[in-house]
Amino acid sequence: MDCSLPLELHHYIFALVDGSDVPNLREVCRTFADVGLDYLLPEVEITFTRKSFDHLAEVVKHPILGRRVKSLVYHIDVLKTHHSRDEWMRAIGGALDMCIKGWSPESRYTEKELAIGYATYEKTRAEQEDLRQEDLRQEDFGIVDIMTMVAQLPNLKRITLSNFLEACTETDIVEETFEDTLVEACGDDHYDNHCGVPQLLTLLHGVRSATANITLETFNMGLVSWKILQESDENFELMREIFRPLKVFRMALCTSQHYGWRDPDARDDEPVLEGDAECQAFLDKGRHLALLQSMSNLLVLDLTFHSKELGGFDLVSTFGDSYWPNLREVNLQFYYSTDKDLLGFLYKHIKTLKVVHVVHYRLIRGLWLDVFRDLRTTLHLEKFRCGGWLSNDTMEGDYWDFCGDPDGPIPIEDLVEAYVLGEENTTAEDVLKIANAQEQHETLPPQHV
Repeated sequence: MDCSLPLELHHYIFALVDGSDVPNLREVCRTFADVGLDYLLPEVEITFTRKSFDHLAEVVKHPILGRRVKSLVYHIDVLKTHHSRDEWMRAIGGALDMCIKGWSPESRYTEKELAIGYATYEKTRAEQEDLRQEDLRQEDFGIVDIMTMVAQLPNLKRITLSNFLEACTETDIVEETFEDTLVEACGDDHYDNHCGVPQLLTLLHGVRSATANITLETFNMGLVSWKILQESDENFELMREIFRPLKVFRMALCTSQHYGWRDPDARDDEPVLEGDAECQAFLDKGRHLALLQSMSNLLVLDLTFHSKELGGFDLVSTFGDSYWPNLREVNLQFYYSTDKDLLGFLYKHIKTLKVVHVVHYRLIRGLWLDVFRDLRTTLHLEKFRCGGWLSNDTMEGDYWDFCGDPDGPIPIEDLVEAYVLGEENTTAEDVLKIANAQEQHETLPPQHV
């Protein structure tokens, strides 16, 4: 084959090829062999199993592969114990039903798929239990050992630490193994530590101690207790040091020790062990702003909340007067503010902002349609996505429900996006007409206390 193409075309070809085909493509010629090294193993994904740990150790020891790894994804989940297939089926059935009412494992999967899923669950759960018994001395989910190895990956730029299987990652190892929700990913209920805090701190200490002077560009934290913000001055400065050069920052702050899918058998009045009110009171003091404002190079900001309460957190106290000169994408989930404060936050980044996500957001003053109209006329966005619900404290009928069937006849989120992006054939009247047709104002979510 003629490999005398410009080098940039070689890279373009590899960028289009599925990762599993890279080894074969490298055999075409010497040039492809050299260029393909950059695409051979750009990401290592591991789970809380001995097999995964051994795999990472092999990669680190390899004289070539270890230098090519740019991203590490670690799912620290320890699967919940279900004593029978029926119990397991009920658990995942509750998770599916939360996605779309009426769905069940039997309606989504074949008997063969369910049998494979449960067998895989049993095998993985047994392996994790053995490893957990070894790990109980440190209660760190193996991160100390992992970071010792990671310190030898000189070109690492991205870390994803996930204690919720599908969180903050574009990889598909979980789907390949469990077919989406064939496993209930709720973290590990054996540990009393706040969700994710010891694991995150251990990881950051490992990055600091790396002899290769790792400089991260992307950090994804699936779920971590908001109490990470209450850590000692030493640990708080550690976070500022590691996060300062980031371009992509994603973190979901958890305000309850019980996170993930809600137990279908749990009582509706089950108390929240770490409440929103305590977290909000801390945010009002503003200590966390020094951490956010230290990340001056951010392109993507995704600081969300995971809470049993649906009232949201104050946008103003969460971000203060923070400004990121290069910010391109922002995700606002579980917040509340006035319409002016929401628009003001977005307008500060008018020169660079291109992608906005608004999910489970509550206005305490103003109307959503006015917000959409102002965004249409002021910002020049490439993408605007709404999710969950958008509610209004002062106008009961101003309630937008985006939780319906995605295959339904009227994709309201698509219509809202088309209007905000300025499509000529979409008007405010069109948006209101569809919203009213769906009778979205009838059922309101719990309000913030």
